[in-house]
Amino acid sequence: MNAVFFRTLVTEFYRQNSGFFLLILLIGFSIIRSDDHVALFRYAMASPSTLVYYFIPWILYGLKTLSFVRSQFRHPAYGFLDLWRLVPFGTRLSGWVTMQAGLLLPVFLYAGWMSVYAFPGRQWSALVLIGLVLLGLVILPLPLLERMLHHTSREVRVRTFIRHWPLPYPLYFIQHLFRRQPLLLLLTKIFSGLLIMGVCLLYPTDDYDERLLTIGMLIGGLTQLGLAQEQYIFEHEYLLLLRNLPLSFGKRMGYLFVQGLLLFIPEALLLFRYLPATVSWLYVGKALFFGIGLWLAGLHRLYQNDKSLENLGSYGLWGFPMGLLLIMFQVDTALLGLLLWVYAAWINAYRYYRSEFHLPQ
Repeated sequence: MNAVFFRTLVTEFYRQNSGFFLLILLIGFSIIRSDDHVALFRYAMASPSTLVYYFIPWILYGLKTLSFVRSQFRHPAYGFLDLWRLVPFGTRLSGWVTMQAGLLLPVFLYAGWMSVYAFPGRQWSALVLIGLVLLGLVILPLPLLERMLHHTSREVRVRTFIRHWPLPYPLYFIQHLFRRQPLLLLLTKIFSGLLIMGVCLLYPTDDYDERLLTIGMLIGGLTQLGLAQEQYIFEHEYLLLLRNLPLSFGKRMGYLFVQGLLLFIPEALLLFRYLPATVSWLYVGKALFFGIGLWLAGLHRLYQNDKSLENLGSYGLWGFPMGLLLIMFQVDTALLGLLLWVYAAWINAYRYYRSEFHLPQ
């Protein structure tokens, strides 16, 4: 049972997020050299209070793993995981710890790399802080995991403000995210928001290159591929009658446009708040049009080829360098967004009704 438990959660987590890890490696170790990493965490360990800037991404990653485990236990295809509650508590506790260590392996590896440079400098306070945070990432989620195991089938009830008004269709998926995938939504928006804030504040006193904002929106838009994947699964599991409804092509695209605007409200607010003085408001509209287009193109890639469900993250891997190349050659942001929207419209018009859903094996 332990082997099945480990393969279903840990192995499946890395398989489904292979594109995410490749993208992190591409950004973190091609743009930032290894010598720069060493210099940064040496400075952080010399001043332990600055280690919080390392701990925050580690905690966010831990929340991402918890969100994945929660989704696996609630997925109908993995109902056999409920049998884990029948295992003796001691064995179950050992399994939880092993699972947490496996899911947090990238954090352990990076922390080990930091510790190699901390020992020669006798930076014991930094080592103790790192050890406590790692221990907390493994131990603190255990009560939550136990509670989740014994309440996997409990339906979440959300009190609505207006009970007798029908919910508009563009809000169906957003309500699903708040009810069933709040961590996925939160982590996606935190990462995307911090990225946009970073590129907006990168050169506050110099002439701002608008291409930086487009690159930030490119990476932020690619992080929305997880939401696109979740929407595709949501439609095929909970809205089976959707394709039998008399919705015209214009209505379908209009609903998706409204939904995209709602999903990108956090990014829009941050852009308006931290927009550099030399960047026009028109460029903000172009950037949002481009970002929504990335999410929309990812969703329609699944309509075109449902086998892409397992490979959607890898599209972000080659989409980033391709998009970066076009941006550096000063291709207009609106044109890039238009190409993505045209692709999505073509798939929606000619392939939408022929797409089929298959659960990942």
